[in-house]
Amino acid sequence: MNPLKVLTVNTVLLGLFIAAPFAMAQLDEVVHLNVIVAEGEKFSPQDEAGWKRLRQDDSWASHSYGGMWVTHGALLGAPATSAGSVATQMVNVPTTGQYRVWSKYQSMPYFSYPHKVEVVQNGKVVFSHTYGEPGAPRLYSFAGAYQMKPIGELWWPWGVDHDAAEAPADLAHLEVGPAEIRLVTVRGKKDGESRAQDPMVDFILLTDNPTDDYRGYRPYEAASPFTYEALSATKLYLRFKNTTGEAAALTIHKPIGHYQPVYTDWKKQFSETADAGQWSHWANIGPDLNLLHDEGLRLSVEGAASVPVQLALDAEGYQIVGDVEVVNGEAVIIPMEITWDPEAVIKTTAEHAREVVDACRNQWRTANGGQKPRHLAYFGGMTIDEVKDALGYNTELSDEYEHLPLDGKYCHASTADQVRQAADIIKDKASQRVISFGDEIGLGQVDYDSPEIQAKFTQWLQQKGITAKDLGENPVEARPATSGNPRLVWYSTLFNQEERFAEFRRRTKLTKQLFGNQVLTGANYSPHHLALCYGPVYQWVDIFKHHGMTMFWGEDYIFSIPEVPQILSWMLATARCGVKYHDLPIHMYVMPHGPGQEPEVLRRNMVFCVGAGAAHIDSFLVGPMEQTTENYVAWGRRENLRVLHESIFDSAEAETLHVGAKIRPARVAIVLSKATDYNESRHKVPKALDPFVSRCDNGPEQIKQIICRKDQQMLYLALRHAQCGVELVTEDDIVDLDVLDRFDVVYFAGEWIDHRIVPLLDVWVQQGGVLYATAGIGHLNEFTEPAPEMLALLGLKSVETQKDLYIVRTLLELPLAKPIDQIRWEADGVAGQAIDAVGMRQRLVPDGARVLGTWSDGTAAVTVRRHGHGKAFAVGTLAGNSYMKSALREQPFARGGHKTLYHPTDFDPEATRLVRLGIDAVHLEREVECSNSFVEANLLDSEQGTLLTLVNWSNDPQLKDLTVTLKLPQKPSHARSVEQQKNVQLDYADGVATVTTDLSAADYILLPKE
Repeated sequence: MNPLKVLTVNTVLLGLFIAAPFAMAQLDEVVHLNVIVAEGEKFSPQDEAGWKRLRQDDSWASHSYGGMWVTHGALLGAPATSAGSVATQMVNVPTTGQYRVWSKYQSMPYFSYPHKVEVVQNGKVVFSHTYGEPGAPRLYSFAGAYQMKPIGELWWPWGVDHDAAEAPADLAHLEVGPAEIRLVTVRGKKDGESRAQDPMVDFILLTDNPTDDYRGYRPYEAASPFTYEALSATKLYLRFKNTTGEAAALTIHKPIGHYQPVYTDWKKQFSETADAGQWSHWANIGPDLNLLHDEGLRLSVEGAASVPVQLALDAEGYQIVGDVEVVNGEAVIIPMEITWDPEAVIKTTAEHAREVVDACRNQWRTANGGQKPRHLAYFGGMTIDEVKDALGYNTELSDEYEHLPLDGKYCHASTADQVRQAADIIKDKASQRVISFGDEIGLGQVDYDSPEIQAKFTQWLQQKGITAKDLGENPVEARPATSGNPRLVWYSTLFNQEERFAEFRRRTKLTKQLFGNQVLTGANYSPHHLALCYGPVYQWVDIFKHHGMTMFWGEDYIFSIPEVPQILSWMLATARCGVKYHDLPIHMYVMPHGPGQEPEVLRRNMVFCVGAGAAHIDSFLVGPMEQTTENYVAWGRRENLRVLHESIFDSAEAETLHVGAKIRPARVAIVLSKATDYNESRHKVPKALDPFVSRCDNGPEQIKQIICRKDQQMLYLALRHAQCGVELVTEDDIVDLDVLDRFDVVYFAGEWIDHRIVPLLDVWVQQGGVLYATAGIGHLNEFTEPAPEMLALLGLKSVETQKDLYIVRTLLELPLAKPIDQIRWEADGVAGQAIDAVGMRQRLVPDGARVLGTWSDGTAAVTVRRHGHGKAFAVGTLAGNSYMKSALREQPFARGGHKTLYHPTDFDPEATRLVRLGIDAVHLEREVECSNSFVEANLLDSEQGTLLTLVNWSNDPQLKDLTVTLKLPQKPSHARSVEQQKNVQLDYADGVATVTTDLSAADYILLPKE
């Protein structure tokens, strides 16, 4: 197949659609329309400077789920700097008439993607329009679900789902016969709000329907606009050979759907029969397929042992693209690229499975002598046991394969009755390891109007010793409330949380009674919305303190949200904060899904989670893809499967040092403030005040601020880049557990602070501690009242707070945020470049504090107060976000793949100095330090020795001669790299071990005791 050949695209009659036959009955009426589809990958570029065919993985659209879909796995893309380059495709116009010209392309928010479409007939340009310009009205993903008309910019709390279709209102008058569609590059502006980026066009579509809708818009059955129209034009012909003794028909069964929101299956009889021993005629199955992803089809012929099938691109079978024999009733996998990629190969699931098993046994690294983990539990949905076993999974396998004796996982029992139902269903209760209470759940709300709850609230206030002064009203007469008196609302919320904790505690007790004390209870927590990867403190920490559940469970999906990959470290730190009270295990979903997840990122996450203390690694769904929804590893993503195999067996070799091990304690803490979490998540402002949401027509009219919570995360990463161990502690930890004495430095980021911890911080600072306050410096208490005690601790008389940003996702809004002002150093005669401060400007009025930095108007921006033997810093901006922004790239976030994947490393020195004021104020000895500061090292100490985990968050895929120094009380017997399967250089002197090794994405270094 010549990839540059000019192709003719046939007309599609919508009344004959069979792309989703199970949805046909939902159509209000069948409307016959002329639709002409010109697929992007079938355009012919006329030069080498502009348009090129792009595989999905190399584009802005790297997923196969959510709201970003590429028909047939490819687009036509061009550099934003190109101008005047042309790509052409011939189409056939079936009838003379007026046609709307749509371009379906990738359009991430806050950028433009200019490209011109021309239609030429009889030597004349009969249509010309430039698409993708700033503010152009577009139909976006999920437009049908939300009944959205075309809008200029799209906003979602989870980040992006950015398929877009655009068409001007002007119609093109076309005559029956051939026409040429021309795609022309347009040099876009990089400045202002234009920010032109590479255009990537999925297809051009012409229709004589002039309205702003598409098939699947109403009723809603298509996440991405015009995909069904494009898919219906697919040409892929199939014939089968009848191996039985009489005439027979082929039945095709698609076991499950992958295209959100259509997950149902379909089964239909092939339109052609075949005589005994003969091939059938060719029939086009293309419109039945959703080649937005690889398709798995089960093929069966009654009475046959096997079914030989061939697939071709033409009705005569000259361009054969598949020739396989399928065991009757089993699946054949059709790659989404099959219609254009000569390297795409059609294979059966059985063939794929054999190849993966062979690679596991003969090609890929298999550490630990091939012995699976016996301590770490690996979960993952894979219905072919032989493949699952070869990959190394050790749970939920038949007894024919090696597996942990305690390996059962039940999802989900969301009520006490459902726990009882699960106990009736599951016979082997002693093997149950995990019972899930739900997926991406909340903890619920009690009925404040219930007399029983009101009586409980009165009793709870009495038990807690809450006085009328605390509550702002008589506790005996108070009723729980969600609005009104902020003090009453605060205590009502705490009461509700403890009531819900008690309900989960009862459910956990019931589960143990029914299944045994060995069972763990948990519920998957999703980090996907708005304050990304920041879980509510009461749900991610406090419920475990109250023993509501006995296992922390979270999911990464980091490749799918606009966050830096290293944010996984923050998530595991939050998990450790929650499980520390009762030494509970951590269960982490590490999502291997391909397309979308890059193998090197998957490797980092697999290794990091184990090194950060997780005991369970869960791949959610692995495959085969024809038996799962949108979450799977496509058979063609062999590198992801290799990473799973190698990482599981690597951890098996490392786990001897993981059993009973503890994370090395840190001397630096960040306050995971419930006061800020609670108040900020409820702090609403009009969207007009935010420079980004205000641009998006579908953004909520009232938005919830997230900047303080995001600053805690960015501070955490900044301190990890400084090679500091960091723990997260709550305000309750400071009050109830007296944890401050364990730390030399404490960072606080937030506008709201629990008033109870201020006097404790005061005493701690006087005794020599260093407090660093930023992102609001705790100028309000938990009741949103002024907090003069905190200002006094910081040596301030007053503070004036201004904000020009309320929602900031790290890889979405933050790179584009304009500085609110600049900070210049004032103290010590040390000059430096101005620091761009983002989001918040607090003018500080000192009262005993010394000014270290000023705003452009000369008012104080950064201060320090010497207080007894310690210091208290106040930084009047979002210090963590200002630091992170300095190393971010102004580029769209593509939600997975490698097009925009990078790690921020080029940080501004002055912004770095600003976030390190706290740790630089003390002589802070690092427990472990790497020669490359973007390698994150975790230490797990056990009786057997120390497990050193190294994860490379730099952009260098291979670090040579990395040196790692770590404190150890005695010399290890050796240092072994599991990935390299050899010992590496180890030096030891005066309680410090130095390891020298090469590092790719991630590795375990074993340091056993002599």
